[in-house]
Amino acid sequence: MDNETAPVLPWLARLLQVSDSAFPTGGYAHSQGFEQAVRLGLVRDEKSMGHYLEHHLWPMLIHFELPVVRFAQEASLKNDLPGLIALANDVDATKTARELREASRSIGQRRLHAFCETGPSPILATLARAVEEGRCPAHHAVVYGTGLASFPPHALMTSWAFQSLSAVCLSTPKLLRLGQNTAQRVLTASLSRMEENVSLSLAIEHDELGWFDPLVEIASMQHEIAYERLFIS
Repeated sequence: MDNETAPVLPWLARLLQVSDSAFPTGGYAHSQGFEQAVRLGLVRDEKSMGHYLEHHLWPMLIHFELPVVRFAQEASLKNDLPGLIALANDVDATKTARELREASRSIGQRRLHAFCETGPSPILATLARAVEEGRCPAHHAVVYGTGLASFPPHALMTSWAFQSLSAVCLSTPKLLRLGQNTAQRVLTASLSRMEENVSLSLAIEHDELGWFDPLVEIASMQHEIAYERLFIS
């Protein structure tokens, strides 16, 4: 099917499609620092896993990634390419750990290509051209907000937060002696704060954007030189 003739799906069906692990982004190969957190003994059981999501992943989502998705959506609806480029460069500067920065670029690049193939739009094409020309890094959250700009904002941010939390829980049985039911129990507890935390992220303005977590940053830097690794990052 030519990408110019791709059917327009109802927004909920499209959201389910692009949130599925089968959507070709390569995100399954990344743990976003979680593997090394396990190796360091910071996550070792159900309780410490819940603590990790609550005190490390959720703050990053509230103060950084969810606002980036929202700002990308707003810029896309205005056809504001300079705004998208500036936002992507802000993300690039904020991700100090090379593994996390390159993971965001790599997953974003794959998602951008998949979006252009299955749900093209003028702003996506413009962003893809800027990325190809080296004028803009294809950071994942920016691409996500751009590609799904027409969706209800709350649904868009909820889906991003769900994917981020779920990815960690899906990797848990591969790294710890915890089964899938335990991982889903932890995920359920974390999702119970979805409404509250998405609302908190809405209060973050452009000049407040950013979150620094030394634990995750150090874990990611150590993971890069680890003797053996299950995940790329």
